[in-house]
Amino acid sequence: MVIDPVAFRLFGLEVRWYGILIALGLILAIVISYLTAKYRKFKADEIINFAPFAIIAGVLGARLLHVVVNWSYYSKNLSSIFAFRQGGLAIQGVVIGGFIALIIFSKIRKIDFWGFADCIVPSLALAQAIGRWGNFFNQEAYGKPTGSRIGIFISPENRLSGYESFDYFHPTFLYESIANLLLFILLMVLHAVFKKKENKVPNGVIFNLYLIIYSLYRIFIEYYRIDSSIIGSVKVVYIISGLTIIAAFIILNILVNRFISKKKEESESTENK
Repeated sequence: MVIDPVAFRLFGLEVRWYGILIALGLILAIVISYLTAKYRKFKADEIINFAPFAIIAGVLGARLLHVVVNWSYYSKNLSSIFAFRQGGLAIQGVVIGGFIALIIFSKIRKIDFWGFADCIVPSLALAQAIGRWGNFFNQEAYGKPTGSRIGIFISPENRLSGYESFDYFHPTFLYESIANLLLFILLMVLHAVFKKKENKVPNGVIFNLYLIIYSLYRIFIEYYRIDSSIIGSVKVVYIISGLTIIAAFIILNILVNRFISKKKEESESTENK
């Protein structure tokens, strides 16, 4: 089956499936983040206000990280740096860019940073699940050759050097899409659980759990990828994911300890009255 990455042409311009799916993911992410913030009784309108900054910072961060870790290629193909429609967005860059933008936005607007971060990440996982299908249409981000039924056919022109003689490969984009969808469901369930335990769980837990869980299964999936960027003999994703897991656990520990200390102080203050 020949897969055309171009969905249609409008006024002579190619509109690719990759762009359509990214746009769909972003729209759903904004809507679900808004509804989640409203459900958790945060200032939901601030989600709409933050959306343009999140999109710009996320896309720039994703592209910048992708270009940096693949600089050996882009240094020789500078014009390709801005070829967004052909793919090449690092999800870790989306998180980093959005994280920085939210820090600045929350300080300016005086909103609860961790609370809003919690509300945003479930929809981010869903957007990732949808966006990964852009890799299917671009015939990229696939894994090692396989003879199993789940293998996906890759056209000869899209096969990586050294794998020209193989026809079917692990659909690692599909593995991650399914994992992202399950993560989205899990995080939304946690919102429902935490909603019933108001003031018993600190804000920021859901955000950091997202970082930990995503990084763990990304490491597993990356094992099957054959197009990974490498530093020395180590895949870049292993390094980024490992550092992310460590950072998330440290932040979680700080948030929980601060929450416990605050509750203890409030309890002592009440008893002394």
